[in-house]
This record gives sequence, structure tokens and C-alpha cells, in this order.
Amino acid sequence: MTTLKTGRRDGTVVQIVFALMLAVIVGAALWWGFLRQNAPMGAQGIRVQADFTAMPDGPAPDHFDGGQPATMLVSPDDRGDHLRIQHGRLSYQPTTQGTAAAFFSSPDLGSSVGGMGARFVFRPGSGTPGAIVLTVSRGIKKSFPPVTGSVPIHFVVTPINWYISVARGDNTPQDVVAADSLPQPLREDGQTVYEAHLTIDGAQVTVDLPGTHRILTDPRFSEWQGSFATFELFSNHGATDSIGAFDEIWATGHRD
Repeated sequence: MTTLKTGRRDGTVVQIVFALMLAVIVGAALWWGFLRQNAPMGAQGIRVQADFTAMPDGPAPDHFDGGQPATMLVSPDDRGDHLRIQHGRLSYQPTTQGTAAAFFSSPDLGSSVGGMGARFVFRPGSGTPGAIVLTVSRGIKKSFPPVTGSVPIHFVVTPINWYISVARGDNTPQDVVAADSLPQPLREDGQTVYEAHLTIDGAQVTVDLPGTHRILTDPRFSEWQGSFATFELFSNHGATDSIGAFDEIWATGHRD
């Protein structure tokens, strides 16, 4: 009798232990799946760059210097506008009185974006300042706007200020992480070249602009990391704003 009771008790203990192990395994699988969905972990990333300074005037290239394909889109309500090379720079010329934007996006870099940057100018306008934008996202689609999925980096630079924001998904608002004015306004003369650079290291992002060096920390930078880089030109008032133009752009996937 004692042996029988002990066997049943041992069997019950084994069943409980097995159930607990199964719960741990299932929980770990779900946790890993969540991480993979929200934080792509490529072992080796690639670098893309495009130098437009020696290119002839005409349509923008559909690829980066290394041959990697680029996705290009412009505002659908301004059909007369296209990304193009003008005097050795990638730019556009919106005609709408409302907002306008043009996008030049990388393919999947194979791992989360570890850094991106641009050399650029602002061409003069008769209205408010335009902006250049550097964005990291989970995906790219061939419809406007092209950025899709979570956005761990949305970095906007105007001639007078900058800000960086994040968004959980396509239909969620941008949350501003940091914003500041530039120590000196950037010239909107179409000639003075400036550089913007982002270094992304987990939850830490380093911002470098003329006269500005800032280190920002937010867990969403790493939780929502993406493997696509997009370079954008934006205007609040397309026909009159100053217009950004890129001399060179680049982005690098992590190479851990």
C-alpha cells in the first residue's frame, strides 16, 4: 500500500514538473518570437551609400553605389514632382501648396541599422524652412508613405532645429524623445554643405549635427529596432519652403 501511494505521488510530481517545464518552454518560445518580431537580430549587416556629386543631371538612380536597389517615392498629390539629380545633388521640386515629401530607401541591411548619415544643403525658398529626415524602420512598402512597421528612429533636421521621435507601428503617433534648436541656423543658400550623423548602439543614439553632439537614451531605440534606412526630403509648404538636397547618404547594419 505504501509503495502504491508513493508511486502515485511520484507520478503526480513528475506530471507537475513536466507541466512546469512545458510552460517554461512555451513561454520562452513566445518571448523569443516577440523579440524577433520587434528586434531583428541579423548577424552581419551590410553598408549602403550613394554619392550624387559626380552624377549627371537627370532622374535619380534606382540603386546605391554598390548596386543595392533603392525604393523611391514622392507625394501622390504632386504628380509633377520626382526625385532627380540637380547639380550633383539628390533633390526634388514640389509644386503643391501643401505638404510634400520624397523618399529614397535602402533594401534590408541584413541586421538592425547601426548608423546612418548624410551630407546635404538647403536650397533657398520664399517661405518656411524645409527639412531633411533620416528614418529607421522595420519595413518598406511601395506605396506612400513607404515606411512601415515600428519606427525606432525618426530624425528631422531643419535649418533652425531638430528632433528625434519613435513610433510603435503604422497607425500610432510619433512620440518625441528629444528636440532642440541648432546653435547657429544653417544657411539656406544651396551651397553650404552640412553633415548629419546618427550612431545607434542598443538603447543609445548619438546625434551629431553642426555645433551639436547629443547622446540620447530610450529603450524603444533597441526594442523597436529596424533594418531599413530611409532618407527623406520634406516640406510643409512645397511650393515655397526651402528644399533639402543630398550630396551623399549612407547607412550601415550592425556587424556584431
